[in-house]
Amino acid sequence: MSCDLAALSSFDPAEPDQATRLLQECTQTLTDPWLWFWAIAFTVIGAAVGAWIGKRKNAVTRDTLLGAMLGPFGWIISLALPAAQPKSACSTCKREVDAGDAHCRHCGARLNSSP
Repeated sequence: MSCDLAALSSFDPAEPDQATRLLQECTQTLTDPWLWFWAIAFTVIGAAVGAWIGKRKNAVTRDTLLGAMLGPFGWIISLALPAAQPKSACSTCKREVDAGDAHCRHCGARLNSSP
């Protein structure tokens, strides 16, 4: 007996021995060290590629998490998302604003001297 969909679909709940064998097989499959090795390797590689994409788009944390959680699908989402805007501080209230803003969204002070 193997732990797959065919075994689950032919499972007879009236036979406790079959349920025990199926449970043991599925437990053995889930605790296999090679399964965990590949899962961890896939997560680390996904995070590394996501971080590389994020470094290019100024959003390292966001893209690292997307890559680690979703792998290649996260990479595609990262590439489709806009680049993060650089931040600066308002000279009047010292709160964080986007670097390209003309006025502070918190206090309304003018941020750049260009007309």
